[in-house]
This record gives sequence, structure tokens and C-alpha cells, in this order.
Amino acid sequence: MKKMYLLFVLSFLMMLSACTQSKVDLDVKDPYTFTNGDFESGNLDGWTTTGEAFTTSFISFQKRDANQLEYRQQGIYFYHGGKGGLGQLTGQMISSEFVLKGNGIIGFLVGAGEDPTLTYVSFINENNEELIRVGNENFNDTDQMFRMSVDLSDYLGEKIRVKVVDLDTFNDGFNYINVDDFIINFQGPYDASPAVLKANQYIEANESKINPRYRLTYHAMSRYNWANDPNGVIWYNGQFHLFYQHNPYASNWGPMHWGHQVSTDFIRWEHLPVALAPDKTYDNDLGAFSGSAIEKDGKLYLMYTSVSNGLQQQAIAYSDDGGITFQKDRNNPVISVLDLPSNANSSDFRDPKVFKHNDLYYVIIGGKTNGVGQLLLYKSTDLVFFEYVGELLNNNQPDEPGYHRLTGGIYECPDFFIVDGKQILISSPMRLPKEGHDYENLHSVVYMEGNLDYSTGRFHHEEFYELDGGFDFYAAQTAQHPDGRTIMIAWMQMWDRTMPTSVDGWAGAFTLPRELSFKDGSLYQVPVREIENYRQNPIQHTNVALVKDMPLQIAGVSGKTIELQVEIDMGTASTIGIELFKGTENKTLITYDKASSTVIFDRSQSGRLIRGQESNTSTRTTYVELKNNTLKLRIFLDVSSVEIFIQDGLKTMTSVVFPNSDDIGITFYATGGNATLTTLNKYDIIVN
Repeated sequence: MKKMYLLFVLSFLMMLSACTQSKVDLDVKDPYTFTNGDFESGNLDGWTTTGEAFTTSFISFQKRDANQLEYRQQGIYFYHGGKGGLGQLTGQMISSEFVLKGNGIIGFLVGAGEDPTLTYVSFINENNEELIRVGNENFNDTDQMFRMSVDLSDYLGEKIRVKVVDLDTFNDGFNYINVDDFIINFQGPYDASPAVLKANQYIEANESKINPRYRLTYHAMSRYNWANDPNGVIWYNGQFHLFYQHNPYASNWGPMHWGHQVSTDFIRWEHLPVALAPDKTYDNDLGAFSGSAIEKDGKLYLMYTSVSNGLQQQAIAYSDDGGITFQKDRNNPVISVLDLPSNANSSDFRDPKVFKHNDLYYVIIGGKTNGVGQLLLYKSTDLVFFEYVGELLNNNQPDEPGYHRLTGGIYECPDFFIVDGKQILISSPMRLPKEGHDYENLHSVVYMEGNLDYSTGRFHHEEFYELDGGFDFYAAQTAQHPDGRTIMIAWMQMWDRTMPTSVDGWAGAFTLPRELSFKDGSLYQVPVREIENYRQNPIQHTNVALVKDMPLQIAGVSGKTIELQVEIDMGTASTIGIELFKGTENKTLITYDKASSTVIFDRSQSGRLIRGQESNTSTRTTYVELKNNTLKLRIFLDVSSVEIFIQDGLKTMTSVVFPNSDDIGITFYATGGNATLTTLNKYDIIVN
């Protein structure tokens, strides 16, 4: 009997030891957990509830909904508010108390909750004070749950509780909330944004529908549907990254995403997944507007304008995987409408250009105060907390050097860089009034050479100049190449015009990237030198006579994906001209008129008609002086685009045109006298 009692005691002690060891192992394995944070008890043990919206009967083990979409719970069980139907059930549930330890980050899954102001997860302290509130910013019209996290590191060591709230009494859909898998000391990644996933899936499923008749061959374009302003242009991780404003769902402007493509040589492009989508409460109106990119601590950061409820504010996203996928910062918006100067317009505050000077980050943003366009300067030590510095550019001072009053809109898409020791500011002012041969488009791109005062924020300059004299050039942005070159690219389209390719499943393309230099008081542009690697089938001619009123076609000089290098001695001619994309009905005409010293770009007979709000959508002119009676042109044709570099890049003219597929002829002519084609080089540009 004594032996049996001893065996019983030993067994009890062993069992107690096992239980104690199990508890110790549990604590070592997961020392920061709280009771039933994953609902794996199959009930609401550890949670206190009020109201009817939170009961044990709403704990679910189902894996898929009626449409066979996965709920995506972890383990077996999760809290599924939808089990209560679409009635007017409300309430809350609060977890047991725990001391916040580890890194202070709590990760969890959340789904449904269409209205984040009424259905949300909050975190409260021991005094029932709310520390942070999070709605389902990834809501995608389903019950699916997605991983979110909150950073509560400021409250380490304090007692915390989780509160899940449903106050939505509307009977209009996902008026409840799903939650699961609360993890303290969370160190994993967010789930990819469902809005980003949806955009990429849509493109993948539909891009084969594109009509390729006007698609370019050696220029960047969207993979499918709409593209406008280039964004986040940067050389990072051995590649040139081009982000851009993108509507993946239609070939017209719409809720803005950020498309993304990369190139190692500026000519051959690779499409990457959509980088940003409007999926947060602060950007879910018109979307993620234009912005820029910067490298910080080896990571790629994007700064963009978030738009919601009519407010334009500035937000940050960053990549942990080398610039492929991006997470939006928890502190967004990092520059809010509360950071605007007095009288500023909260609905015209956009297009941040971020750069670093010494140990500080600076951001130039387009704005409007008292109805007048301006540029504003902010600074930061960490890309999170920003301080207003001052007005970079003010459009309300007629006596200020370089004054040009806008007739509407703001200075969009600013950019700032240093080239050949000169500080250059560029921007895209809306509705500049026409001056002589300048600003013939409704909207323009200008550059200024000057000096930025980092203490006051003012950019001191004397004048500004149009950056391109053609039809289709907007929102230019630059990046620095590791070899020291400054590379610029722009949207090769223009606002307030018809876009013939919209019926083909795409709209908008980008210019040939250009190398910038500053000399003789002017900013010069030339095509990136890498384009020369794609030259094939060269044809060269020298000293070819252009006889008065006798058009000349030269054998082998034709095509629609070509480069032309032309140097013409005007001789006694009053006018010389080149007809491009020439067919039986169409031609695009480039003319130099000696009397007015102007290059004239005429697309009135180029093919598909382009209409716009300007009184003249057919011709553009730019003032150019001859050198030794000679005009030098370098012309690039790419199916439906023309880019002209004049006098070694002193001036440029850019345009889209839409000829027929067999309009490939090229003709030279002179009027009023004879001229000479002193040099003519023609190359096919072929990108396999």
C-alpha cells in the first residue's frame, strides 16, 4: 500500500513537472502572447464582449465563402462577423490585458469592414485611452482577411488591450468585421495589397486585347491601358526605374496607380508589377498621384501625393525587396494639409520632388495660395517628420525676375538637379499664356537656372524658358546615372487632347530618355548614347543638292522606326523642309523658315486627327538661329512619335502622330533658292 502511494506521488510529481515544463516551454516559445489571440479555443475565452455583434456563435472554421474565396485564416478558427448576417448588430470585444514587449509591433488579420470609421480594431491602455485605430484599408469587396500591423513601440512596457468594434448599422454589404491571429512582437511582412494584386491580375488577363498598330518599339509605354506622368525616376540596384501614373483598368485617366518598368540601358524595357494602388483611407479617392523616389539606407522610397475626400497630401512607401513591392508608411500622410502655409489650397498640393542636401531631405511641392500657383519647400531628417521652409517660387509678384502669371492651375511636377555646376529647377505650369513662339500648348514645361536658398526656401532666378517646343512633352523628371550623367524623361502626350490610341487599349508613352548639359547659358538635350547600340542598316550621303522647288527622295531613306541625322546648308533657299511618314495621303512636315528663324512642326496632314482645347492643334514653332547658315537636325521616328533635336540639342520638338502603317516615305525640299544636304545619316532602330 505504501508502495502504491509512493508510485502515485511520483506519478503526480512527474505529471506536475510535465505541466510546469510545458508552461515554461510555452513561455519561452511565445512569451508575449495573450489569451486566445488566435481564437483557436473555438470560442471567445479571454475576450469580454458587449452588444450582439460579438458572440461565440460567430467563431468560424469555414475555409471558403459561398464564392469559394478563401477567408485566409491562420489555424482552424477565426472571428467571422458575417455569420451574423447583414442585420444591424453592433458591439465590441476586448482582449485580456498584456504587457507590450519585444519590438512593439502587433500583426493581425482583418477582413470585411467596408466602412473603417464604423468597423475597426483599436489598441487601448490600462486607462481605456485609445492609442491607435486601424480599419480595413485593404477592403476589396470580399470577406478575405489580409495581414496588417501597427507600431506601438512608443508604449513598450505598458499594459495594452485589443478592442474590436462594430458600429455599422447599415444593411449595405460588408457591414461587419473579421479578425484573426493577433501576434505581439510581429516581425513578418504585410500581405501584398489586394488592390495591387487585383490590378496586376487584370493586366495579365487583358493585355492581349491591345491593338498594336501604333505601339512604339524603343520607347517606354504602359503594359496595358492608361499612362501619364513619369514618377520615381531613379537609378537603383543597377537599373533605371521608371514609375508612372497608371490606370490599369481603362485607357483614360482614372484612379491613379503607379506603374513600374526598368531598363539597364534606357531602351530595352521590362515591365514590373504595379507598385502602388489606391488602397488606404488617405489615397482611396482619386488615388496615388505623382511623386518621386530616393534611396535611403539601401532601400528604395517613393514619395507621392495621396488624394482622399478632396485633400491632397504627401505619403511615403518603401520597398524591402529591392524595389519590386512597396509598403506604405504607418505615419502617412507625412506632409498633411495641416503643414500648408496660411491661405493655401488643400486641393492643389501635389507632386513632391524629394532630394537630399547635406544631411537633410528636402521636398519641393506644387501648391496654390490665394488662387495663385507656387512651389513650396519642406525639409526632414528622416522622411517622416517634415518642416515647412518657405516658398520656392511665387507666381504673385509681377516685379519679381522671371515672373510669368498662370491663367489657371499650378506649377505641377517640379524637379531640381545640378548639371555642369548649375542649379536647375524644372516644372510644368498649367495654362501659361502664349508668348511669341513659346507656350503654344495649353500646358508647358519650363526650366530655370538659379540658386536655391535652403534657409528661406526661395529659388532665385532671372528667367525661365520652355523646355520643348513641340506638341507632346509634359511632367519631365530627371535621375542621376552612376557615370555622372543627368537623364531626363517626360510624358510624350498632352492634357486636354483626344488620344487616338485609347480605342486600342492603351494611351500615353514616354520620350526617349535624354542626357542634359548646360552650356552657353542654355540647357541642352541629346538622346541617351545607348540608342546608338540599336542602329542597323546605315545609309550615308554627303553634299546632296536640294534644287529649288524639286522635292528629293533618296533611295533607302525611309521607314517608321529610324534615326535621321541631317545637316543642311541653307544656301540661297528661303525655306527648307522634310516630309516624314509620307504616304499617298499623309505626311508630317518639318520646315525651317529663314526669314523668321523658326522651325515649324506641322502635323495637320499626319494621319488620325488630334483635337484639343487650343485654337491651333496643327502647328508648333520654335525660334532657332542658324550657325554659319547651317541647320542641324537629329530626328527619331518610332511608329507614332517624332522627336527632333535641333542645333545639337539646343532646342527640341516632340510630338505624337498617327500615320497609316505604310506611310514610310521621306522627302527633302528647298524653296526660294537652292540648299545642300551636307550630311545625311539614316539608321534603322531595331530592338529585338
